[in-house]
Amino acid sequence: MEQLRGFEEGKEGFVWKLNKTLYRMMQGAHDWAENLDKTFEGHGYYKSKADPQIHSRVCKDKFTLTSTWTDDILDASSTITGKVLAKS
Repeated sequence: MEQLRGFEEGKEGFVWKLNKTLYRMMQGAHDWAENLDKTFEGHGYYKSKADPQIHSRVCKDKFTLTSTWTDDILDASSTITGKVLAKS
């Protein structure tokens, strides 16, 4: 990585601090997974203790199950309306 214009010469050994994680960085995957968990939790889903990629929700007579692995998502629901709601 090269220094941006405006940086003084002689500071090549300085460490840059990122204010936001970037795609393909190790921290980016962790932050994405944490954000995804919070989003699911905000919609009433519970994370599986056996597999952290599995989230489920029971609402009245509707049961919805989702599995997220990287950018692949698989979902199932006991009703059509539950599936539509999960996708939205």
